[in-house]
Amino acid sequence: MRRAYLVLIDFVLPMPMTALMYYLWYRRTGSVLFSVYVLMLGVLFGYIYPGIGTNVLHLWRFNGPFRIKNYFIHHGFVYAPYLALVFYVAFAPGAPLTCGNIARIVLCSAFIQCVVSCHHDVCGVSTGMIEINNTASKLKRSPVEIVTEFGVVGFGLVGASFAGSCLIAYHTIVVKAISDTRTFVLLMVMGLAMMGVAALHYVLKEWTHVSYSAGTRSR
Repeated sequence: MRRAYLVLIDFVLPMPMTALMYYLWYRRTGSVLFSVYVLMLGVLFGYIYPGIGTNVLHLWRFNGPFRIKNYFIHHGFVYAPYLALVFYVAFAPGAPLTCGNIARIVLCSAFIQCVVSCHHDVCGVSTGMIEINNTASKLKRSPVEIVTEFGVVGFGLVGASFAGSCLIAYHTIVVKAISDTRTFVLLMVMGLAMMGVAALHYVLKEWTHVSYSAGTRSR
């Protein structure tokens, strides 16, 4: 059942969901550029950071068809529609960007993303479709312990940073109607930098632990 769920989520639905989320965001905002931004940010994040984490730092490995070394050919599209969907659920239509609403949207996105992604990765580790090279894995802990060691904070940061980036883009593109190419590129770079905090959190956590363990053994 878990493997069937992962095949559906990771291989069957990503492309149709990407098209659906573009349509839903365009229908809500009336902005082609913002709809493209929401999805492109997720696609680029899904290729860049997991690509570095799997093929350079070897922190994860994804097992299954359609792979580039240790992650999927369509990996960016595994992230993009679901990040866009979480943000769509958290961002009520017509909600003014007050401080209270911004905080609510960011926190809701963080919570939902944390729950959904942790559940996905627990299923992945349980079935062997995902291998995570962290401390809990080396100690042969349960899939829940392996994923929650980094996922609670890491996935929460992914959801929060994605929502924050998209809110800034929404204010710029939709509210202020600034839609030139230079602004779009700057918003995309800023969004990727903000989302990089989530990836950096996990890398620093693991490197700190490795350094500490090595120092302890050398004493």
